[in-house]
Amino acid sequence: MSNQAGLNKNQTVSALSAVVPTLLTALKGNSQSKLGQKQLATALEKDHDGSLLDNLSGFLDNPKAVNGKGILNHTLGSRRTKVEGMLSQKTGVSSGSMSKIMEMAAPLVMAYLGKEKKQSNVQSNGIGGMLSNLLGGIDSNGDGVDLGDIANLFITKKKGGIAGFIGGLLGK
Repeated sequence: MSNQAGLNKNQTVSALSAVVPTLLTALKGNSQSKLGQKQLATALEKDHDGSLLDNLSGFLDNPKAVNGKGILNHTLGSRRTKVEGMLSQKTGVSSGSMSKIMEMAAPLVMAYLGKEKKQSNVQSNGIGGMLSNLLGGIDSNGDGVDLGDIANLFITKKKGGIAGFIGGLLGK
């Protein structure tokens, strides 16, 4: 991922530490309505069943083949540029590199969610709860993700959940 985005390993970890919880938060927001729950559940069942995780090296060799841009369009919509700018500013990673990291992280997050949904037999009305359980790092005043909490997801020795999965990709 570092090579694809033109970053060093520490910058990539910093970017992912901000991107993954941000994507989960956006997905959780999208799942607040019944329609959003149904759309996310359908996407996880049909397009993001977790099989991407069976060939990570293939994905990382050609991440554009999975259409991270499309996932971000569905997840963030018109807020994408603003989110990229905010995360870029908070992490010190350029907007261009942040965009590439987001496009690579989005399919991984969706694949992880699809696998988790299937393994835990989560129905569409349980998608929000599944996302809440994975997040655990939303700040208490509800205005977004606290970067201190995000960093803790990746710095701690805990290897469970999506933080452990992404941390494992990075050798953390």
